[in-house]
Amino acid sequence: MRTATIYNFLLEANLMAGIAILLMIPIRKFLRKPLGNRLIYCLWLLIAIRLLLPLAFANPYINEFRPYYLTDTGIRPIAGQIKVRLTDAVDDLRRSMRTNKDTLLYQSAARIVDGMYFGTLSEKLMRVYLYGVGAVALFFGVSNIRFRRRLKANRIEPISGRLQEQYLAVCQERGVKPVPVWFADPLPSACLVGVVRPYIALPLTAAPQEAVYVLTHEVCHLQGRDHWFGLLRLLCCVIHWFNPLVWIAALMSRTDGELACDSRVVGKLTEDDRMNYTNTLVLAASRRYAPGVGVLATGMTMTGKKLKNRVQSIVNSGRTVKWLAAVTAGLALALLLLTFFTAEASIGAEAYLSQVQGFHGMGAQEGGTFSYLPKARDIDLNTALDIALEAVHEEFKLDTQDRSDFDVNIDYKEFYWSFLFYNINDGHTYDADIQAEDGAVMRLDGPGNG
Repeated sequence: MRTATIYNFLLEANLMAGIAILLMIPIRKFLRKPLGNRLIYCLWLLIAIRLLLPLAFANPYINEFRPYYLTDTGIRPIAGQIKVRLTDAVDDLRRSMRTNKDTLLYQSAARIVDGMYFGTLSEKLMRVYLYGVGAVALFFGVSNIRFRRRLKANRIEPISGRLQEQYLAVCQERGVKPVPVWFADPLPSACLVGVVRPYIALPLTAAPQEAVYVLTHEVCHLQGRDHWFGLLRLLCCVIHWFNPLVWIAALMSRTDGELACDSRVVGKLTEDDRMNYTNTLVLAASRRYAPGVGVLATGMTMTGKKLKNRVQSIVNSGRTVKWLAAVTAGLALALLLLTFFTAEASIGAEAYLSQVQGFHGMGAQEGGTFSYLPKARDIDLNTALDIALEAVHEEFKLDTQDRSDFDVNIDYKEFYWSFLFYNINDGHTYDADIQAEDGAVMRLDGPGNG
C-alpha cells in the first residue's frame, strides 16, 4: 500500500470530522434540550464512522479541486491541495531566507521542500505516524489490562437473592440479555466492563436503595451498546492520535454517553423514581471516580458542573422537539454520506500529456480522460512511451528516434498503458500495450501484423 493511500484517508477524515466536531460544541450547548441526549450521542457515532471508514466515492465536482501541477493521481485532490499549499508556503519561506543560507531556518525549509519533492518527507512522517499509533495502542492496551486485573482481584462474589431477582426483572423490562454482575471491593463506582464478554461490577458498599438504580443504569448502557461505542472511541483515538479534536470529541462523547444512558433510564421511571435516581447520582459524585477514557468500562460518577448539567438533563428529559430532531438526524445522515465523495469521477489527461514532448500531435481517449487512474508507483507515462517506441522499432524496423514523425493517442486501462502511434511519413499505425506494473509489452500490432 502506498503512503498516499493512508494520507488521503487521514487528511479527508480529519478535515470532515474536525468540522463536525467543532459544530458539535454549539449543538451540545444550545440544542441539547430540543434534540435530546440520545440524538446528540448518535451524532457522535456518525463522526466516528467518518473517522474510521476509509471510503472514497467518485465525485465529478472534486475533479476541479485537483491542483493543476499535481500529476501523481495516487494523491486525491484534498491531500493534493494541502501538499501543494504547504510546499508553496515552505518554499516561499526558503526563498525569503536565501540571502543567508547558513541559518537553521533556511536549511530546515530547504530539507522540507526537497523531502516533499523526492517523497522522503512523506516516508519519515509515515514512520512517525505509525510509531504514534503503536504507542497509543500500547498505552490503551496496558491501561485496560491493569484495570481488568485489578478489578478481577477485587471481585468478591456474584449478586444473589432479592437483588438478583430485581436485576433480572430490569433486564426483562429493558429487553436486555443479562450479563454477570459481581460485587467488588474496593470499587468506588459501578461500571460495565469489557466488550466481547461484558460484566457489571457493583461496589460491595452500595446501599440497597442505590443498587437497583445503579444496576438499571448499567443495564441501559448494555441496551445502548455503549461498550461497543467505547471501543470505537478508542479506535478513533489510536488512528487519529495526532488530532487534539479527536481526543476532545472522545471526552465529550463519553459524557454524552452517560447523559444518553440517563435518558434511557428515566424514560420508564415515575416522578418519584426519577428523584431517587437523581439522588443516587449526587451521592455517587462524592466518590470522584470514573474509569479513564482509554479504559473499556463505563463510569457513572460525574462531579462539579458536569453533574449539575446531568441533573438538569434528567429534569428536562422527554421535552424534545420531535420535528427538529427528525430534521437534524436526516440532515446529519445526508452530510455524512456526502463527506465520502472525495474521489475524482475521472482523471483529466491534460496533466499527463503535459509531461510528454516531441510528438507531432498528442491526444487522449474521447472526452480527454483516462479510463482508470494511473498509479504513480507503477510505470509512469514517459517510461511506458519509451518502452513502446523501442518495441515498435525492434518489431517493425522503424526509426522511432524522432518523435515528431508520429502522432500519438494515449489511454490508461485498468492495469496497462495503451498507445496508438500514427506515422505521418508512411500513414501506418502501430498499437502497443505496456503493462503498468513492470513495463512488459502485452500487445504489439502494426502493418501486416494483426
